[in-house]
Amino acid sequence: MEYGDFEDLVVEVREGIGHFRINRAERLNALRTSTFWEVVELGRRLQLDDDVRVVVCTHEGRGFSSGADLSARNPADPDRAPEATPTDSMGVATIGMAMPGIDKPTIASINGVCAGAGFAFATSFDIRFLGPSARFVTVFARRALGPDCGLTYWLPRLVGPAKALELLYTSREVEAEEASRIGLGNALVDDPDAAAFDLARTLVEGPPLSYLWSKREVHHSYTSDLQRQIEFEWMGQSQLRHSEDVKEGRAVFLEKRPPQFMGR
Repeated sequence: MEYGDFEDLVVEVREGIGHFRINRAERLNALRTSTFWEVVELGRRLQLDDDVRVVVCTHEGRGFSSGADLSARNPADPDRAPEATPTDSMGVATIGMAMPGIDKPTIASINGVCAGAGFAFATSFDIRFLGPSARFVTVFARRALGPDCGLTYWLPRLVGPAKALELLYTSREVEAEEASRIGLGNALVDDPDAAAFDLARTLVEGPPLSYLWSKREVHHSYTSDLQRQIEFEWMGQSQLRHSEDVKEGRAVFLEKRPPQFMGR
């Protein structure tokens, strides 16, 4: 899979890890219209790339992303998607589908400012490591705008509806310690990049099909009752139980050796 045609993203695939970052540090990694669509296209390619088992997003400079670039022309308008993009029904807010649409673990390293659409994008990762300078702000109420990019889907699920509405109403800044405590991050660490890559290297050695179904089943649970959820889990198990990876898992247990999962 080729990744060298992006203007605002730097992408590298190595040893099973698809690593990318927004390359606009001089603008606190603000998202212009083209950046939104590049992330959407990147998500599509990472999903299709068999060389990628885990996705890691880091950032340069003083912020993960300050949100939509208000200095750019029409920074967050619902421009039609590029021809190669699967849908334009959500405008640039389609970025909120990019990481959830990848059936592989996704990990974000966050330090510095994470605001607006950047905040929404961060919440769409499976796992987030926060650095000491991480700070979150919803921003939208300051601009008299409504939230977008999936923020109102993920934020209540991470912090609860009452806290989510408080943060949306007030647009107050949430510093790293509070962010970790209320659930915006999985852990507050001194070096979030190192933590993200340490976990990624561990997950690369794990069973891809198990991860795929774990992610699908958790997402399915958001709109499911208990019976339908158990049925969905059983469907996943039915598909996995005869896989080569399950056979490998049994062999590893019996032979007491490191696994070699192939995703088959």
